[in-house]
Order: sequence, then structure tokens, then C-alpha cells
Amino acid sequence: MNHSDWYSIYTAALLELDPAKISTRIRDAEAAIFLRAQNLGEGSDSVREREAITDALSSLRSLQRNMLRELALGQTGSSLLT
Repeated sequence: MNHSDWYSIYTAALLELDPAKISTRIRDAEAAIFLRAQNLGEGSDSVREREAITDALSSLRSLQRNMLRELALGQTGSSLLT
């Protein structure tokens, strides 16, 4: 897996609009990122990519927190109506 492979999968997770697919996209992106991180060498290019990977994982965690918050709010809101 190269930089563009994991980055494409990561971007797909960020751009996913279907709430039913977001969790799967996030898991796929995390798996691709971890695989790439394991295969990186020690050169200066890998330092930059490792920084990009750190940023990407942070963004995915934020996306996941937001998704979980929205789910919790949706469940709370619907239970208030019943």
C-alpha cells in the first residue's frame, strides 16, 4: 500500500454522507492507515507521511466522536417524543 492508497480510503471516509456507511468507512481507513504505517521506511519522506498519518487518524477520531454524538442525540430526542 502506498500513500495515495490509504489517502484515497481516508478521503472516502471523510466525504461519506450516508450515516449507515460512515462506521465502515472509518474502520477501512484506519486499517489502511495502520497497514501503511507498518510498511513505512525511515527516510525523510516517511517522516512527512507519518505526520500526515497522525493528522488523518486524529481527523477520523473526531469524525467518529461527532457521529457517536449525533447518534446519541438522535436517540435521546426520539425517546423524548415517545
